[in-house]
Amino acid sequence: MKGPLFDSGVRRIIAALAVAAVVLVTVGFVLEMVWLLGIGAWFLITAGLLEMIYRP
Repeated sequence: MKGPLFDSGVRRIIAALAVAAVVLVTVGFVLEMVWLLGIGAWFLITAGLLEMIYRP
């Protein structure tokens, strides 16, 4: 299922994951909560993997 609608949907998901990762890492760093840093890191890893897999 390729096409402009599929591509824009995946790009929105990747952007949302990246924004969520930055927010979680920042909040985890400020509040010194390692588990938030870890979740943010996994979100960033997931966004990177999706970007590599679904790059047009």
